Amino acid sequence: MLLYGLIILSVILNCDAVFYPIKDLNEMINVSPPEDQISFHLYHYTDLSVDDEIIINNETSIESSRFDSELPTKVLIHGWTHGKDILWVREMREAMANTRLWNVIVVHWAPLSHVIYFEARLHTPVVAKQVANMILTLKKFKGTNMSDVHIIGHSMGAQISAYAAFKIREHSNDTVGRITGLDPAAPLYEWPHTESLDEVIDPSDATFVDVIHTNARHLGMVSPSGHVDYYPNGGENQPGCAFWICSHQRAVDYWTSSVKNPELFHAYPYDSWDEYLSENVKKLKSYPMGIAASRSIPEGIYYLEVGNEFRQYLTSVNSIDDSWT
Repeated sequence: MLLYGLIILSVILNCDAVFYPIKDLNEMINVSPPEDQISFHLYHYTDLSVDDEIIINNETSIESSRFDSELPTKVLIHGWTHGKDILWVREMREAMANTRLWNVIVVHWAPLSHVIYFEARLHTPVVAKQVANMILTLKKFKGTNMSDVHIIGHSMGAQISAYAAFKIREHSNDTVGRITGLDPAAPLYEWPHTESLDEVIDPSDATFVDVIHTNARHLGMVSPSGHVDYYPNGGENQPGCAFWICSHQRAVDYWTSSVKNPELFHAYPYDSWDEYLSENVKKLKSYPMGIAASRSIPEGIYYLEVGNEFRQYLTSVNSIDDSWT
């Protein structure tokens, strides 16, 4: 009965997407995907049209790349049906690389994400393991400090971030500096029941975990899952979005616009959206949402109103058409 339910869930979630063949579920459960279908791509401001592939346990790939051991490292992980060249990933990596402040590495697991949702979910432990191995490769050959590593994941990518951090800690006893969850995926993580915390984003995953909820109770998690959890516009539905997937995608728009203007978003600590709307927020101290968030922010839940101000910082705002590429 459970397997039947998972088939139905995958079909529902896949309703507007390219229809991938539904394989035998027993085969999916018992077969581990090939690790070579996951790759890692470094982007540098000197030429954003060309990436340097980082290969696990391959020192030459790192030495011949533009990786700068003096800089902190940001690792970006896409979610289901996406890949390194989808619009939002391109815009995010370019915005971040152009700051010249960080090494920016994109995890590309499209060959394993372009399947029905349930199968992609089964692939995530292997993706997380490889992400951990890549980061540990940087430590091995370039002396990368785990406190200087920041993993940013959208949807299923946020959950992969959590498990990758767990694998790093399991292997080296090191803790990643920061994880940012951009509307972490809820299906098969938070509902129909909560999975093991090893595979679900939570505050133990990094020294600082911040989460932006934009489609809570639907495609994104509603439960607070970081040291700091932001619920823009209440966290469930975003202005200008008629579909869940649009609100789900809005988290990446907010993040990228915050990279271009770190002071764009001001959030306030409240117990609920209704309380936020009924109070005079100007009486409280505000805290940044996005790239400028840090461990210095008091732990808790934060609310803010977001209109169209973020759009001026983006070349193109994500729409439903961008969600299935």
